[in-house]
Amino acid sequence: MATQEFLYLVAIPSQLTELASAESIALTGNPPNEYGITISDTCVNVCRGAYLKSCIQILFSASSVEELCTYIKAADLYEDEFRVSVIKKPKSLNINSMTLASQIGSLIDGKPNLSRPRVVFPTVITSEKIWFGRLLSESDGEWKAHDHRPHTTSSSLPARLAHVLVNLVAGPGEHILDPCCGTGTIVMAAAHNGLQASGSDNNPRMIGATTKNLHHFGLTANIKLEDAKTVDGRFDAVATDLPYGISLVKDTVATTEILANLRSLAPKAAFIDIRDLTKPLNDLGYTVETVIPVPKQRIVRKVFITSTNNQ
Repeated sequence: MATQEFLYLVAIPSQLTELASAESIALTGNPPNEYGITISDTCVNVCRGAYLKSCIQILFSASSVEELCTYIKAADLYEDEFRVSVIKKPKSLNINSMTLASQIGSLIDGKPNLSRPRVVFPTVITSEKIWFGRLLSESDGEWKAHDHRPHTTSSSLPARLAHVLVNLVAGPGEHILDPCCGTGTIVMAAAHNGLQASGSDNNPRMIGATTKNLHHFGLTANIKLEDAKTVDGRFDAVATDLPYGISLVKDTVATTEILANLRSLAPKAAFIDIRDLTKPLNDLGYTVETVIPVPKQRIVRKVFITSTNNQ
């Protein structure tokens, strides 16, 4: 029996290809190709995806439209309230999307519904191959609203980056901690993704801002006033944007104390910093799995994905 495969459409911003690819690998096991297409035998609900946009169960793949139509016709597909959508990769592909959608739709028995379909059959086409399948899930994009939270600072993470960070280290039902939560972008992302979320900060103003932001979006998390150097507990993952203001850039002692304390709290962690933390992380017993550059104007943030032997 052939293994069921799934096709994922991935948004790949020009300067963030490594970040989008990392999310695809973390969630599906495979990276996207140059067209932003990931093929995997793992089925993932991408409702909370930051760069993963949709998950499609592949029903047929072919090297030409004619071959695909032969497969669909032979399958005697029946579905009421359906719509066929065509996704061209790249968009400049010389194919009339409406004509192709109509051609494929005519081969499916049942009543179409173009405005409010119950079932969507995406057809993804490149110059080399064409896939036809059933849409299983789509990113809800609700994280975009988090960029307009009531309380923020100039150094707050973009909501999309926070969601990627959570997806890189934490899965469904897991408990994640942000020990330097600031205004709560990562905590909101984790809570929105249905995870058990905890956050701490040594600044009472930041704790107040996080609490108000969570309340604004109807999200729940465990927030407390505590320094990252001393916070304790057991978690499935840690994700945080380490403090690196002007006074801290050269303060490696503060960073080392934070990282040393966090090492024992979870087996997986994601850290963001503008500094190269590879050596201090290795010296403290972390295994640096990957380092992902995240350009932002004139600076480049780095995402360090780490693991430890903590169980």
